[in-house]
This record gives sequence, structure tokens and C-alpha cells, in this order.
Amino acid sequence: MHAGGKYCGPRHCSFYIIAFLICQLFFLVIFIRNDDASSANELLSFMNESEESDHLDWRVFISHTPETSEDFYQYNIHLSNALGLIRKLPVTRHHSCTTRNSILPAPLEANVSVVISFHNEARSMLLRTIVSLLSRSPEDYLHELILVDDGSQRDVTLLDDLKRWMGGVFGSRYRLGLTFLRNQERMGLIWSRNRGASLASGRYVLFLDSHCEVNEGWLEPLLERLALNTNLAVSPLLDPIDPTTLSYRKGNELLKGGFDWSLHFHWLKRQLTNQESLEMPYQSPAFAGGVLMMSREWFLKLGSFNPYLKIWGGESIELAIKLWLCGGQIEIVPCSRIGHIFRRRHAFDFPPQSDRQLSPAQETYLHNSKIIAESWLDEYKNMFYALRPAARRIPLDHTYDELQRMRKERRCHPFEWYLRHVSPELRMHFDELSATGTLRNEDRCVHARQKDSQPILASCYLSDITQWSMLRQSGQLSTHRELCLAVGFGMRIALEPCGRNETVRRSQRWVRLGTHLLHAESHLCLDNPLKDRLEMSTCRSHAVSQSFQFALEMEGQT
Repeated sequence: MHAGGKYCGPRHCSFYIIAFLICQLFFLVIFIRNDDASSANELLSFMNESEESDHLDWRVFISHTPETSEDFYQYNIHLSNALGLIRKLPVTRHHSCTTRNSILPAPLEANVSVVISFHNEARSMLLRTIVSLLSRSPEDYLHELILVDDGSQRDVTLLDDLKRWMGGVFGSRYRLGLTFLRNQERMGLIWSRNRGASLASGRYVLFLDSHCEVNEGWLEPLLERLALNTNLAVSPLLDPIDPTTLSYRKGNELLKGGFDWSLHFHWLKRQLTNQESLEMPYQSPAFAGGVLMMSREWFLKLGSFNPYLKIWGGESIELAIKLWLCGGQIEIVPCSRIGHIFRRRHAFDFPPQSDRQLSPAQETYLHNSKIIAESWLDEYKNMFYALRPAARRIPLDHTYDELQRMRKERRCHPFEWYLRHVSPELRMHFDELSATGTLRNEDRCVHARQKDSQPILASCYLSDITQWSMLRQSGQLSTHRELCLAVGFGMRIALEPCGRNETVRRSQRWVRLGTHLLHAESHLCLDNPLKDRLEMSTCRSHAVSQSFQFALEMEGQT
């Protein structure tokens, strides 16, 4: 019926119906033509409408980035600025992840507080992290965003500018809670994350690095796993973003997180069982510290990140051990993808320390690692000290009474349990060694310099003094670079790539005779006749120059 109150004729009605259907189809096509970027485009459109003044223009916000070299940020700052707020990312998860329906609890039972701590981060990179998070997360589940500026030095107005920009753009549109915190002096990532988590009010807390890009559909798979186990900690599979080209690449589902006896994080290879497929969540001994999510209550019950750890480093390993030993689990969820820039070196300074023989970064790492060793490794801490003897002289300014009380109250497993049930690779490495650590002759240690293949004797207190491992089965004496001590033509001692076949191994086989190192093929002993020189000579049972002691012996010498 038209405005005059009369019914339209068939021809006119058909016209209106067809026009209406065409309009509906047009809007439907617009809505679904790019499901990955639709929410991002909607967000960008809204932001463009909001840019009625310069202080709301993200381009103006980014233009206030201080002039610095690319080395300062350890990624391509000019390219980052040119990319803008958000970009279309490749689909890197398995196709089955997009066809299955996630079974999620109600939003009020699974809301998420996101904590992002940053120090001297570029404005464009930080903004891209935030905008990708907001545009690719279900609004009902995103409870609050807590941003902690950890005493950024070059860009002192960053947090105030960010607060003004986000308040103008998102303040009236989103129910998302926004909290902006600034440390007046550098407190470190660990302290800042703990501060953010203590103020959070969501059911779950997500720790996110400030140089990430959230991919489509990242949150739902994590929430689905957490709903099954309240003591679970989950991590997305991290897709690497190249720091030079900023290209976004597919991460590897056949890697899991782990660490070595020096307490350095490493990615470890894993084997799929017959029942496993690439897209299935899988357990991991540890996770890369940048991105993880768990129950906020469970995180606080575990004591958060150890507050005695300084600045940065080791916090993810400490939390991982604590989780596994005290009733939790860690999973990596391949259907959840977040891009992450893995910088080639630290883009920040460490505060000066007390030990002049170590750099500030080395001393901070040893301090944090020593806390982990003393707190959790039990008798296996000797492995850590054998490989990092300098840690013995690092002072610690607290006792372990509180931690030991928590271990007892929560009935935490001993570290031996972790080796048997969580990280057999670490146990295997322990079992395959007969001795390890520095190799000392009187007051000096055998050192393999990178610039040549001739080992020498040097001060045992060098920050990079060589750590040796004597393999139980082959008798090879190897460095961490997989170079083995060998005896070649003319009885010359040299470093060679560790041999895999019996012919090569023969020249690299050593036998322990008390504290002597007997070369199995030549039947001569390693000797130190001069100040820093090593050579082979006839074995003499009481010769001090032929006495070499490992930092840690796993079995008695013959």
C-alpha cells in the first residue's frame, strides 16, 4: 500500500520487491566479501570519522615518534610507520580451524583482561598491536586493556598522547575498560606485568607484548581450552614477523617451548603421534614469555611472576616450571595465531650491576637464573652452576622460606618429576653426559675462542668461558657450538665439527683416568707444559699439568 492508502499494482509491487532484494544482496556482499578485514575496516572507518581534530588523527600521533636509528627499536621503524594502523594478515592456521564451531562459556564467565607493558616502543608498532587486538577480538569477551609504560625515556608524552587518542576514538564506542599506568622509573617487564595483573578484574589475564599483530579468530580457541581446565595456561602459536621487512610468516606447529641447563629458552622439535593432527592443541614444557593467557586467580595463587626477578629474563621459564610442578599445565593452541617480532638483540639497556667482569645484561640474566635454580631445580641446580659458574658469586637479597612454604602447601612435585613427565629432552641431555661445565687446570680453564680452532688456557672468569660436555657413549668432548676436541696430524690439538660416524669419532674420543684426559687413539694425555698452551704428551700419573677437572662430574673417574 502506497502513501495514498491504495494497494500498488502487480508491476509496481514487483519493482519494489526486486529493488529491496537487490539492496539486501548488495549490503550482504559488502558485509561478507572480506571476513578477515571487515571488522578492521569498520573500525578504521569509525576512526576516520572521529578525526575531526589533529589530536585524534593517528597519523599525527605517529608523527610525534622521536627521531632515532633503526637500531634503537631493532625493527624497521620507517616501514612500520608507513604500514599504518592495521593490515590484512595471511591466514596461517589450518583450514579446519575456521570450519569448526568453538564451544564457549558465557562472556561474563570468560572475560579477558589484557596487560601490555612497553618500554621505548615505537608509536606505530604499539598502536598496531592495540588496534589489531581491538578489531579482531569478540567485543563481549574483551573486558579491559591495561597499558603500562615502563619509564620510556625518549618519548615521555607517549602515554598521555595515547590516552587522549584512545579516549577520543574508543571511549564512546566500546564498553572496554581502559587503564593507563606509567612507572616513573624503569621497573622492568616483570614488575610491570605483575602490577597490571594485580589491578585486573577479568576472569582471565592475557599478557601481550607491544610488538605483536593479532590475527583473526585468535581468542576463541584459547577460551575454549581454558574452559576445560582452570589450571591451564595457554599460548597461541606465534607467527614470526621479520624485523627488517615486517613480513608476516606462518609459525611452525612442530615446535614446542623448552630450555637448557643454562636456563636459556629454546624451541624444541616435537613428533606427532598417530592420533595427532597439526591443528590440535599440544602440551609444552615452557612458552615464549611474550604471549600467554591463564586464569587471573590461578596466576595470583602461584605468586605471579617471581617478584625478585629483575627487569627482564627468565620469568616465563620460572612460571612454566611453577605451573607444571604445582598442578598446572601448558598448552600451545595452533588454531590461535598472533604475529610477534623476535628482535635479534635487546632493544633496551639493563641497569648497571656490581660485577665488573660481566655486562649488565649478563649479570641480570645470571641473577634471575640463579633464583630459578635455587627455587625449583633441587639437586639439579648443580648442572646450572657447572655451566654458569659466574652465577655462584651473584648475591641474592632474599631467602626462599616463602617459596618453600608455597611448594609444601600446594604439594608441588620435585624437579625430578618435571624431567620424567614434562621435559624428557632435558633429562636425556643430563643422562647422556659423564661430565660437564668448565674444564680447569689449576687456576685456568680450557677455552675455545671463536676466531680460531686452537684451544688455549684462559681465565676461568671470562664471561664467555667455554663450557664443555663429555658425552658418555662416544667419549667426545664437545662445546655448545657442537665442536669437539680432537687430535690430528702431528699430535696437534684442534677443534673440529663433532663426528657422527665411527671413523671421525675415533680421533675425538677421550677417556677419564682420574683427573687426566687420555686420548683413546694415541694413548697420550692432554697436557699444559707452558702458560696457555695445550699439547699431547706421555701420561704421568702425578703431573699437575695433566690434571683437568670438570665443574660437574656425573660418574666416578676410572
